[in-house]
Amino acid sequence: MPVLLKLYGIVIRLIRDRTFGSRLHAFYGGHELVVALQPLRVLQGDVPEWVSNFVMDWAREHYRELPITAADWPVRARPLWVNPPPRAFVC
Repeated sequence: MPVLLKLYGIVIRLIRDRTFGSRLHAFYGGHELVVALQPLRVLQGDVPEWVSNFVMDWAREHYRELPITAADWPVRARPLWVNPPPRAFVC
Protein backbone atom coordinates (compact mmCIF):
# COMPACT_ATOMS: atom_id res chain seq x y z
CA MET A 1 0.00 0.00 0.00
CA PRO A 2 2.07 2.98 -1.19
CA VAL A 3 1.72 6.22 0.76
CA LEU A 4 0.69 9.11 -1.51
CA LEU A 5 0.39 11.91 1.03
CA LYS A 6 1.11 12.73 4.66
CA LEU A 7 -0.28 16.12 5.63
CA TYR A 8 -2.18 17.60 8.60
CA GLY A 9 -2.11 14.20 10.29
CA ILE A 10 -3.83 12.58 7.30
CA VAL A 11 -2.17 9.63 5.56
CA ILE A 12 -3.50 8.72 2.09
CA ARG A 13 -2.60 5.32 0.68
CA LEU A 14 -3.43 3.71 -2.65
CA ILE A 15 -4.87 0.19 -2.75
CA ARG A 16 -4.79 -1.90 -5.91
CA ASP A 17 -7.38 -4.65 -6.10
CA ARG A 18 -8.41 -6.58 -9.21
CA THR A 19 -11.86 -7.31 -7.81
CA PHE A 20 -12.87 -3.87 -6.57
CA GLY A 21 -10.47 -1.66 -8.55
CA SER A 22 -8.06 0.93 -7.23
CA ARG A 23 -9.12 2.98 -4.24
CA LEU A 24 -7.72 5.39 -1.70
CA HIS A 25 -7.61 4.78 2.03
CA ALA A 26 -7.18 7.88 4.16
CA PHE A 27 -6.26 7.54 7.82
CA TYR A 28 -6.67 10.28 10.42
CA GLY A 29 -6.07 9.37 14.03
CA GLY A 30 -8.07 6.20 14.62
CA HIS A 31 -10.43 6.91 11.73
CA GLU A 32 -10.43 5.65 8.13
CA LEU A 33 -12.01 6.83 4.87
CA VAL A 34 -12.28 4.65 1.75
CA VAL A 35 -12.63 6.43 -1.62
CA ALA A 36 -13.37 4.66 -4.92
CA LEU A 37 -11.51 6.04 -7.92
CA GLN A 38 -13.86 4.98 -10.68
CA PRO A 39 -16.20 6.76 -10.19
CA LEU A 40 -14.65 9.09 -7.62
CA ARG A 41 -16.83 8.74 -4.51
CA VAL A 42 -16.69 7.96 -0.80
CA LEU A 43 -17.41 4.29 -0.12
CA GLN A 44 -17.25 4.35 3.68
CA GLY A 45 -15.59 6.09 6.55
CA ASP A 46 -15.94 7.74 9.90
CA VAL A 47 -13.52 10.68 9.57
CA PRO A 48 -14.39 14.27 10.48
CA GLU A 49 -16.09 16.19 7.66
CA TRP A 50 -13.10 18.46 7.01
CA VAL A 51 -10.88 15.39 6.46
CA SER A 52 -13.36 13.92 4.00
CA ASN A 53 -13.56 17.23 2.12
CA PHE A 54 -9.76 17.55 2.07
CA VAL A 55 -9.25 14.00 0.74
CA MET A 56 -11.92 14.38 -1.96
CA ASP A 57 -10.48 17.75 -3.07
CA TRP A 58 -7.00 16.23 -3.20
CA ALA A 59 -8.26 13.21 -5.17
CA ARG A 60 -10.05 15.48 -7.69
CA GLU A 61 -6.94 17.58 -8.12
CA HIS A 62 -4.62 14.58 -8.64
CA TYR A 63 -7.10 12.24 -10.38
CA ARG A 64 -5.23 12.15 -13.70
CA GLU A 65 -2.00 11.14 -11.95
CA LEU A 66 -3.51 8.13 -10.16
CA PRO A 67 -3.29 4.64 -11.68
CA ILE A 68 -6.94 3.66 -11.88
CA THR A 69 -6.97 0.52 -14.04
CA ALA A 70 -4.56 -2.42 -14.04
CA ALA A 71 -3.12 -1.15 -17.34
CA ASP A 72 -2.07 2.09 -15.61
CA TRP A 73 0.09 0.31 -13.03
CA PRO A 74 3.79 0.15 -13.86
CA VAL A 75 5.11 -3.26 -14.85
CA ARG A 76 7.95 -4.56 -12.73
CA ALA A 77 11.07 -4.65 -14.80
CA ARG A 78 13.68 -7.32 -14.29
CA PRO A 79 16.69 -6.01 -12.38
CA LEU A 80 19.74 -5.16 -14.43
CA TRP A 81 22.62 -7.60 -14.23
CA VAL A 82 25.77 -6.10 -12.74
CA ASN A 83 29.00 -7.87 -13.53
CA PRO A 84 31.17 -8.60 -10.49
CA PRO A 85 34.43 -6.67 -10.23
CA PRO A 86 37.58 -8.34 -11.58
CA ARG A 87 39.40 -10.65 -9.17
CA ALA A 88 42.31 -8.25 -8.90
CA PHE A 89 40.04 -5.67 -7.27
CA VAL A 90 40.86 -5.30 -3.58
CA CYS A 91 39.02 -3.10 -1.11
